[in-house]
Amino acid sequence: MVKYKTIEYFQAFFEVNQTIFSSLSIRDILKLLVKRTVNTLGAKAGSLRLLDEKTKRLELVASYLLSTKYLDKGTLISDKSIPEVLEGKVVTIKDASKDPRIQYQKEKTAEGINTILSVPVVANDRVIGVLRLYSGEPRDFSDEEIEFVSALAEIGGLAIVNAKIYEDEGIKLSSLLKKCGVELPEEPRRPKQKLKLFARETIDPSKSLEYFRGLHEITRAILSTLDSRKVIALVIEKVLLLMKVKACSLRLINETTRELELVASKGLSERYLKKGPLHIDKSIRDTLEGTPVFIPDARTDSRVEYLAEKAQEGIVSILSLPIVARKRVIGMLRLYSQEMRKYSREEVAFLSALAEMAGIAIINAKMYEKTKYDLSFWETTLGYMGVKGDQK
Repeated sequence: MVKYKTIEYFQAFFEVNQTIFSSLSIRDILKLLVKRTVNTLGAKAGSLRLLDEKTKRLELVASYLLSTKYLDKGTLISDKSIPEVLEGKVVTIKDASKDPRIQYQKEKTAEGINTILSVPVVANDRVIGVLRLYSGEPRDFSDEEIEFVSALAEIGGLAIVNAKIYEDEGIKLSSLLKKCGVELPEEPRRPKQKLKLFARETIDPSKSLEYFRGLHEITRAILSTLDSRKVIALVIEKVLLLMKVKACSLRLINETTRELELVASKGLSERYLKKGPLHIDKSIRDTLEGTPVFIPDARTDSRVEYLAEKAQEGIVSILSLPIVARKRVIGMLRLYSQEMRKYSREEVAFLSALAEMAGIAIINAKMYEKTKYDLSFWETTLGYMGVKGDQK
């Protein structure tokens, strides 16, 4: 990756993730994916096409900065338009006006297209489409740039499958209720959360690449499984690996008891974990405002509960980050250090992203469980009423 572009890659990937998790509209997701990829890599234009298995055509689903004239040039046939990509390979065409693997060479010349980067869109180990970037001049794409584009293409493919799962369940439930004259209300769209940056330290490009890869792995996990426990365990693992801290914990707010209930932790002793409950009004409550809070010395700070126990555990600094879902703080991700340390702007940005990803995994799992429960409930209820679901 270009040295000063690494933080842009991390932010672009995070923004696309936010759209994926705040919208079930595949069109919105793929349009933003193409736009952010083009802008972040400084390409001339981009497109995303999905493979129609019956016609063998590559059907356009999203494009950015391509002229209407070019888009109307004709159909793309998968066997004639860089076919190696459908075998799962990344292909760079250095001169689109001369390469025999390219359809519509004259039209590409007229559009000012020279180099093409073509990346497979994969879902469930099958190539379902192609993400392409177009350059107006000869260009070499670095390994890191290709990794970035490939990651976005993969996330796009998983998003298509993920949205289809929710869509199918919604259609099942909706069709069942309509048989009884009940209209299913639309699920409100989840608002995007803002990624905040807090410090002024110089950005370390190598760290940006690590953070991007960590976020990619966690996003893949969220889109591939509805088991939030696996995602949370992965979040904690990445925090410990990349931040080099003593321990990490994730707690959710219990609105009834007003306590922070432990969901997962690593690096903390059993004795410390059994010290007593954490109360949201007494344990770094400023985090409830939706802002990360840094405690330089947890052994003496009045915002912290169990000061003596923290000293005994060897905890000095604590970074407390809100876990936000639907504009509401539902829990906290905390990092514990054995020494007094500071966190850079980029570290806090990355950790905030992880905390939000954890919140998304939790809410997604609950939404899916609720949908499955609703479907089962209504099937049973309508069955008693003599109304049957679709027979297939």
